[in-house]
Amino acid sequence: MKNVIRSPCVVLIVFSLFLLISVHLNSDEMKKHPGWAIIASALLPGGGQFYAENYARGIFFSTLQISLISLTLYEKIQERDYKKLYDENHDKDTWDEFNKHRSRVRNLLWWDAGIWFLSCADAFTDAHFYGFNERVDLSIHFKKNTGTPQVGITLRF
Repeated sequence: MKNVIRSPCVVLIVFSLFLLISVHLNSDEMKKHPGWAIIASALLPGGGQFYAENYARGIFFSTLQISLISLTLYEKIQERDYKKLYDENHDKDTWDEFNKHRSRVRNLLWWDAGIWFLSCADAFTDAHFYGFNERVDLSIHFKKNTGTPQVGITLRF
């Protein structure tokens, strides 16, 4: 039981959950802080989107990130297994399989980092624009001084 509690992953997940809960309970109803959204998104897949109450994007990013991380771990396990096999029998086909999985792991790590960065940036913008109400009004302006009617669109934020 002590090993489970001291595991860095478990501690990080528990800390992240407490952080998200405390931020959610203490947050202002009309404004979300973009810094907290980045932290939540960096620690938990989709956490920043859930913090900004954009649940569809939160589900999308969490599913995407968890899937990519799972695939990366699977390929890493395959790489390790083929390395062990190669160390035992020194077969060329085993070496080729090892290199194939090694290349996939490297590629997937780039994808993981890119999606993680995109998720953090998206959470930042979601929190920044949380509670942002845009109202578009169409109006026609007539100026008497020029003698010609002028048509314009007014956007009010």
